[in-house]
Amino acid sequence: MASANGPRAGGRSAFGTFLYALRLVLINFLVFAVSAEVVSIILVHRSSWPSSRPSYHLTYNLFWADINPVFGVWHRPNGVFVHKGGCYDVTYHTNSYGARDKGRSLHSSQPRTIVLGDSMIEGLGLPAEDRLSDIMERDTGIEHLNFGTGGNFGPLQYALLYKTMAAAFDHNLVIVGVLPDNDFHDMDLAYWKSHGWAGPYRPYYGPDFSVIYDGHFNPNGGEGTSDHVEAVLRAYLASYHVGQYIYTRFYWSNLKPYSAYNDFNDVDLARLKKALVDIKATADARGARMGVFLIPRATDFMRLHESGANRLGPIMESWGRDVGIPVKDLLPDMEARGGADYRSYFLPCDGHWSAKGNEAAARILEPWLGEKK
Repeated sequence: MASANGPRAGGRSAFGTFLYALRLVLINFLVFAVSAEVVSIILVHRSSWPSSRPSYHLTYNLFWADINPVFGVWHRPNGVFVHKGGCYDVTYHTNSYGARDKGRSLHSSQPRTIVLGDSMIEGLGLPAEDRLSDIMERDTGIEHLNFGTGGNFGPLQYALLYKTMAAAFDHNLVIVGVLPDNDFHDMDLAYWKSHGWAGPYRPYYGPDFSVIYDGHFNPNGGEGTSDHVEAVLRAYLASYHVGQYIYTRFYWSNLKPYSAYNDFNDVDLARLKKALVDIKATADARGARMGVFLIPRATDFMRLHESGANRLGPIMESWGRDVGIPVKDLLPDMEARGGADYRSYFLPCDGHWSAKGNEAAARILEPWLGEKK
């Protein structure tokens, strides 16, 4: 017979019961995790899967990291990054100064063009040869130095990158691809704070259009322990990508359809104009010409089809004539070329340009830029 203070015969102590319960929880969690991963592997390898996939290639350093003290997000020099999505599997390479481009010399006696923009210009999801800048270089025989980057990169950052990096390369033309869909928000700190996404180190315009910075600059950004853990999950776990997809779908499903061509406000417009004027000042100092083109998203085509609305294009083209900055709105010409088939301009699993979208833009911009010489 057990003592009054000891466990009963055939029973468990409180600690033994706790260990038993903990073991059950861990076993059930392991079964759930393995089951979730198996289901996720099946999902992400379906041909219709619309989001990212594990690359099964471990890359610790992020391709887009907030590592530049002036304009924030950039790429590390001489980098390699495998990027898998629902409809693409691309390897990105950067040159010695961090641009996703071939190696370029600082000096050249030949005409050269600097190309500024965000992930649409960088060519997210596409081999380099299918990008706008590469198509135009191939067509014209003129070097087009691509300084585009993703990672919430807007016109203020274009201006700062141009002034502090790209302008050092000999060139006689700079062209700026403005994506209103992202670019208005990318200069608006209040927007990112209201959506809980503020924090990365990056510049914004203050109320008086001075440049202010938010976040803490870390030249080794993307190399911490948590970043390494996330890199492993991103490289090897299908369930990580399913979770990211579910979160993104939930977030965006709660937002109203947004057409930046029509839903901008006066402050958005003022910030964009300020950034473009700053780029022009740098171009003038370098003796280079400047051109700007507006890039529509699918939602801008949708709004055009529904109501014929396009507020931004005429406003910016008229403003450009007044200040000596040629502006080309791609929406009307791409609409004329594609009509109801505008969706083919974009990757089927993503909002970025497809190879067809880049090709259409090149066919529109090449003669337009030729007229501006």
